[in-house]
Amino acid sequence: MVCALLAALAVVCPAQDPVPRTAAGHPAEGELKPFLGAPFLEKQVVFDGDDKVREPYLGVAADGTVLIMRNYAKKLRRSADGGRTWGEIQEVPFGFLDSNFIVDEMRGELLVIRLWEGEDKLWRSKDSGQSWTEEEITVKPNEVMRWLERTGLKKRGTHGQKELDGWYHLHNNASEAGITLRHGQHKGRLIVTGTFRPLAKEHPSDRKPLDGIHSCAIFSDDGGATWQVSGLFPEATTEEAALVELSDGTLYFNSRSCSGFYDKAFKRELRPDEILRREAWSRDGGNTWEDLRVNQVLIDGGGYDRGYGMKGGLTRLPVKGRDVLIYSNADTAGGAREKLTLWASFDGGQTWPVKRLLNPGHSAYSSLGAARPGTADEGTIYLLFEGGEGGRYTAMQFARLNLSWIVQGGEATGDGAVPDWAR
Repeated sequence: MVCALLAALAVVCPAQDPVPRTAAGHPAEGELKPFLGAPFLEKQVVFDGDDKVREPYLGVAADGTVLIMRNYAKKLRRSADGGRTWGEIQEVPFGFLDSNFIVDEMRGELLVIRLWEGEDKLWRSKDSGQSWTEEEITVKPNEVMRWLERTGLKKRGTHGQKELDGWYHLHNNASEAGITLRHGQHKGRLIVTGTFRPLAKEHPSDRKPLDGIHSCAIFSDDGGATWQVSGLFPEATTEEAALVELSDGTLYFNSRSCSGFYDKAFKRELRPDEILRREAWSRDGGNTWEDLRVNQVLIDGGGYDRGYGMKGGLTRLPVKGRDVLIYSNADTAGGAREKLTLWASFDGGQTWPVKRLLNPGHSAYSSLGAARPGTADEGTIYLLFEGGEGGRYTAMQFARLNLSWIVQGGEATGDGAVPDWAR
């Protein structure tokens, strides 16, 4: 009798899978072991052709398909074998100033958002990037934007707005890939970084405070139909950011800083913090950002000694119960765009104890991702970056590597220690 009752209850209330799974049926998070083992690094050129091979975007679909973009030129390539081989170059209808890929793990879809031309829209793929459909979306402003509109100080415009004073626009230019939240009350939320950008002629580094740009995030709780703009990042002159969700549901936000100077007419001695990355955290699913920190280890490279930084890569390895983060940028103390380097954190970004040089030559913007658990390439880290033999914008290269390659051949930063479990 008791056994029969328990069996009936099991049908009505089936046991919950302790490991979240993606729409492809794979576990969303797996073990650390596949990322270890014998160190390896493989690199190949995936885009080239002229001196304008710009803005690398990288995404990993729920089924493990790897997507890479030469974003300025709206060129897309796909790989079904973890980046070993690539399909033909596809022309896609999105690109410059549009978001990186947003991966909807629960529906198995990919989304790309456009916010800057006056008609908010997205492109959605249900077949891992083989085809795309266009949809209109609704974007809800945050409190600061509502206040600007209400007071008449600024209103939302477009990228091509001719009247600069009194306007701002939103965009997701040079973001890292968007994610699906896996933990807490906002589980299933789609979120990607963005930028609140008052319109002004000056480079972000040279602007007056009222025209300062801020990183932010944009998130959706209904599969992409409606999007809310988050609170602004707690420091201006920030943009081109990345975020990840940690194992306790906290979001870690890492942003480029443009606090130096771009115009050489404003030349001055840089403060020490003007070559470093900015960080913040969210404990409410990305609604607000707090605990601003200038990371003393992570370089915001590529500022040519003028402190205006560049887009870096960021990903969290899909390992259950561990918060292993990988960051990429030029390790030149804000100097030339070269010496692309990977940093690793084993405590969700609190410390970054090891780094390793990956590409000593021309290197600029980069984008990171990791293979999905349960797929043939599990345990591999992916990196797409600008840089070729002829110059920093003559090619994009794709690298495959594992965590052991960073740890075993890496250089200690003095910021904490690599734990024994990661060796």
